[in-house]
Amino acid sequence: MAVDVPDIFRKRICLVEDALEARLPSVTTPPEQVHAAMRYAVFSGGKRLRPMALLAAAETLGRRPESFYEAACAVELAHTTSLILDDLPCMDNAAMRRGRPCTHKEYGESTAILAAVALLSESFRMVARNACTLGSPENAAAAVALLDEALGTRGLVGGQELDLQMTGKDASLDTVMRVHAQKAGALFVAAIRLPAVLIGSDNDTEQRLAAYAAPVGMAFQITDDLIDTADPNEDAGKCTFVRLLGAEGARSRVDALIEEAISAISPFGDRAECLRYLARYVRNRQV
Repeated sequence: MAVDVPDIFRKRICLVEDALEARLPSVTTPPEQVHAAMRYAVFSGGKRLRPMALLAAAETLGRRPESFYEAACAVELAHTTSLILDDLPCMDNAAMRRGRPCTHKEYGESTAILAAVALLSESFRMVARNACTLGSPENAAAAVALLDEALGTRGLVGGQELDLQMTGKDASLDTVMRVHAQKAGALFVAAIRLPAVLIGSDNDTEQRLAAYAAPVGMAFQITDDLIDTADPNEDAGKCTFVRLLGAEGARSRVDALIEEAISAISPFGDRAECLRYLARYVRNRQV
């Protein structure tokens, strides 16, 4: 039976939505158009997978998830930044996202770019502030550095550049895995590691969380490719996991990745149950 994450995390998703609402500037605050574009992009029906993963990781560490809403909002703003930029005409040239016009179609390219930069800037501020609200300001620099690494040339930016180079070309499975490990996976891994960094956990704890996050992030991308096979235009010109492995091979790879992830967090015992639910959702999701 498919696991429905909203059924498990419904309250937390609503609380993250409220936290985002409270922290983003209103559309009546200058510059009004930029703030309107920021809100349009953030409140576009996203799954909030990264905030949910971050809060589940905090719970796994024995902490109150609500103490990490700043960081949860930060990773969602960073993710939204990547979507705005990814949709631009100079990138994927997308017109629609989640059933409505992309941010640049609704507000123009220049405003969309400014909104993306503003969201990214705010994400760094929120991560640093969360270290302070947790009473651990000495961990702020490490937390900001973790987010920076996930988003920079060793992470999302590097993955996006490699993805652009690959468009219209054949690529090996190793290359496709590298693209997604950087482009999407790096931020997912950072989201799950952030609570450990913010509270100053030992390296073994942080690495266990990373060992869970990396295969779940990769599995999420493979299931994305499987879902996109319903629309032949969705990944036109791109080398996907389904093209390289076939549908059955891709599903088998997802199963193996999820089992690897669940095994990695076994030392946490019952405290990691939300992370296990999240992994099973990724394996079984249909949208």
